[in-house]
Amino acid sequence: MAAETDPDLKLEIAHVLTIDVVAYSMLLIHEQSRTMAELTRIVRNTARFRAAEIEGTLTRLPTGDGMALVFFGDPEAPLECAMQISAELKSRPEIRLRMGIHSGPINQVRDVNDRSNLAGAGMDTAQRVMDCGDAGHILLSKRVADDLDPYSRWHPHLHELGECEVKHGRKLTVVNFFTDTLGNPEKPTRWKKAAAPAHSEAGSRRRIRPATAWTALLLALVLVGSLVAMWWARPLLAAERSVAVLPFQDRSETGDQEYLSDGITEQIINALAKIGGLRVPPSSAAFAFKNRPADSVTIGRQLRVGHILEGSVSRSGGTTQVITTLSEVASGFQVWAESYQSTDQDILSLQNEIAKKVAKALQVRLQPKERRQLGEPPTRDPVAYDLYLRGRYLLNRRTAESVEKARALFQQAVQADPDFALGHAGIADSYIYLGKIGAISGDEAAARARPEVTAALELDDQLADGYVARAILLNDFEWNWPEAEADYRKALSLDANNAAAHHWFARHQAQLGNFHEALKLIDRAQMLDPVAPLIRVTRAKILFMARRYGEAVTPCSEALELEPAFAAAFSTLGMARVQQGDHAGGIAAAEKYVEISEGSGWAQLELAYAYAVAGRRAESERIVADVEAASLPFSPYDRATIYAALRDTERAVEWLAKAIDQRSVDVVWIRVDPRLDNVRSEAAFQKVLNRLVPRSSGLAAD
Repeated sequence: MAAETDPDLKLEIAHVLTIDVVAYSMLLIHEQSRTMAELTRIVRNTARFRAAEIEGTLTRLPTGDGMALVFFGDPEAPLECAMQISAELKSRPEIRLRMGIHSGPINQVRDVNDRSNLAGAGMDTAQRVMDCGDAGHILLSKRVADDLDPYSRWHPHLHELGECEVKHGRKLTVVNFFTDTLGNPEKPTRWKKAAAPAHSEAGSRRRIRPATAWTALLLALVLVGSLVAMWWARPLLAAERSVAVLPFQDRSETGDQEYLSDGITEQIINALAKIGGLRVPPSSAAFAFKNRPADSVTIGRQLRVGHILEGSVSRSGGTTQVITTLSEVASGFQVWAESYQSTDQDILSLQNEIAKKVAKALQVRLQPKERRQLGEPPTRDPVAYDLYLRGRYLLNRRTAESVEKARALFQQAVQADPDFALGHAGIADSYIYLGKIGAISGDEAAARARPEVTAALELDDQLADGYVARAILLNDFEWNWPEAEADYRKALSLDANNAAAHHWFARHQAQLGNFHEALKLIDRAQMLDPVAPLIRVTRAKILFMARRYGEAVTPCSEALELEPAFAAAFSTLGMARVQQGDHAGGIAAAEKYVEISEGSGWAQLELAYAYAVAGRRAESERIVADVEAASLPFSPYDRATIYAALRDTERAVEWLAKAIDQRSVDVVWIRVDPRLDNVRSEAAFQKVLNRLVPRSSGLAAD
């Protein structure tokens, strides 16, 4: 007997990707080993594999001449993974794969070696679907294709092939997935060899008698009714306990309350994030879909959540009406709808009430600590709260002018309520942002943000974002890396699903050279916030710093698909391409960065760096001179990288020293930046590196 089954068998629905090396047995023994090792490397490096592994929603099984990847919770995961594998194999044509995908029941078994294994119709059908294909094919069962077909992302690429006879005479309806660049558009051999057209069988079927038809219909209705009843009565799976809050609509007659609708959205997200048993994409993910023509189910799929919360806000006089609806992504069914009438005083606790209602609907049990947190409004002063929401609205626009206006509003909020922790945190966030973009000096940013973040954490020591803000100050402005790491870890202990904490902690680890840990953290951040272009660019930057230039290009391209004019993506793309040896491509990306940034000094110096690496010294030095003549702000650190590329050690070290003296935020990359490799071994470089010492500010935690 090959496997023992548990008499109390527990079935689960899994989404299975089977992978097979075509003609594997024809390879020599050493070729088989080499092929499987390379295939394993490719599969493990795909973003979808990494994300599922981190999330704990993936089981992988070897199958001799391939493997099976069993995903739980996300029906799109196998196809996304298959596409990423197929893309990687374009540069490895000697590895010929076929892949099959099916969603169905699986169960845990013990094999003959007493090891845990998986079995069931889900596994078997995925294998049979794959067997119908040839090299390059990505084949789907009809069930999977039907699930994906309603969505514009998949619909154009699904091509039904018809029935395929598999083991024991069983017939499966199979769908071929291919795009212009991925998959195999050719019909598999099995269909080419088919002797009779499908319509002849249909024409020879006997007519069903009316009585039989009515009986069948009645039985079908009974079955459907039973299934619906079971569906409503079922306990929610852990994977379904996730919800995205889409930006609430401003329905006020005057149309000038967008700051309020956005603010309520953000505060509901923050309230839900306090619930440990619930996964909630951050506000940056939700607001990426603002004013985009996409249905909520499609958005839910993209954000990989089980539920969507939508709503609208209208204010008239001193009364605010908030209407909310909660829908399930898988079915599109509405779970509940609620209308709230609030006075300016009531609205202070509204987001907590909505969060508790969502938790109850998703069968999430609130812990006593979470109940206490959701029972306390962020402030009891409606004026302070309104000023805070206006400030957040402007802060999220992310321009120097809007952030300065936001800071002023946060300042007014804490004047109205000095104990308003979120108001103090908003002031700190404003100064940190202004310092990072060079609108104010790093010294000024740190000096002004420091007391505000301290006040915020003294007022609320459970504020995860407060620890993130303090960690950024410690890392980028104070260079106190051990204390910064402690704060990042504290933030994650308070909110394990905080995408920002994962993102900034990943940068921190990369700056210390811990690239493996950095990539794990950034993968988790991307899983939590899959539509944030900045997270993808940070992944590219980590790969760039790890000297994996070719791999750095892909996340830059993904970021530009999300936001075509995202300046940071062109910045990192230019550096990666030029370092890879693609000088023309690197210069083109840097020129695009200059265009989007409207000729900023920072962007122009990156173009000068690209020219320097390409050996076009005169053009590089001309740009530097032009920036200086125009008195444009620029990073002294970037100027040092130009001289390093030109192998001018003296001037490179001189400008690195200036960068350290001016507390340039880019200096945190000095230990790992490949742009400085030409001067890294010089004694003068090592001497200036020794000046990179933490500043004692009293900011660190006790």
